[in-house]
Amino acid sequence: MKRMRIVGLCLVAAFALSAIGAGSASALPEIGRCIAKAGGKYTDANCTVKSSKGNGTTEFVKNAIKKKFSAASGEAKLQGATGTEIKCSTSSSTGEFLEKGATPSTKEVKNVVAKFNGCELPAFGVECKTKGAAAGEILTTKLKGKFAYTSGKKTPAVKVNESLTPEVKKKGFTEFECPAVGVVVYVGEGPEKGHETILGNVTPLNTMAATGNLNYEGSGGKQNPNFVEGKATVIDNLESSLSGPKGTFERSDQVQSNVVTFEEPLEVKA
Repeated sequence: MKRMRIVGLCLVAAFALSAIGAGSASALPEIGRCIAKAGGKYTDANCTVKSSKGNGTTEFVKNAIKKKFSAASGEAKLQGATGTEIKCSTSSSTGEFLEKGATPSTKEVKNVVAKFNGCELPAFGVECKTKGAAAGEILTTKLKGKFAYTSGKKTPAVKVNESLTPEVKKKGFTEFECPAVGVVVYVGEGPEKGHETILGNVTPLNTMAATGNLNYEGSGGKQNPNFVEGKATVIDNLESSLSGPKGTFERSDQVQSNVVTFEEPLEVKA
């Protein structure tokens, strides 16, 4: 039987969709709203063009009023460094911003839970599922996350990522089985110290919108990006084992495109 090393299915992370979280009191990037205000600091509907005379028409207000969000994707593809893949046909997830007044409160999200449907191990044509879940369904643990710069801070080419990590440290993103081949997959932190975190690319930036995008990219087990700007020595990359949390781990990556829907128009200010 062909050896299947970790699939790295942190599909779970996929939802970081929380890609738009709530968090800190001052430092960017953070979530908020561009509202109309006489004498505001800005002159445009996205709060990007500052008024030179203090007679602007808009103002950026940190945080969201309505806290909940949801996300959905098409195919989610997870790949181990040795080439093993797990595919799910669709996914959905929910989450919420931290409560107003929390510290931090305009950069972070919580209670993010993702559900993947139509999951299988293509190399063997077998179904994979979380124990107790419906056929082909994989569920994640509760996740939390925050915004950080990927690259280009304070430049026109700025990029922002959303990190996702289990709310309970060292409990992993998910554990599921592919019963027909006797495999139990655990996605979390292994001996390579992948930091039990996955990063997704967030768009649009500096634009008021009712939806956002959270995209995961990678290949050969390496997530892209897999570290935040200025912290290249701290690797944020999935690790998985086919034999539970005490099995043999390897790095894995996730490829997935999520559309995040908010309860109100919001802006990721970077």
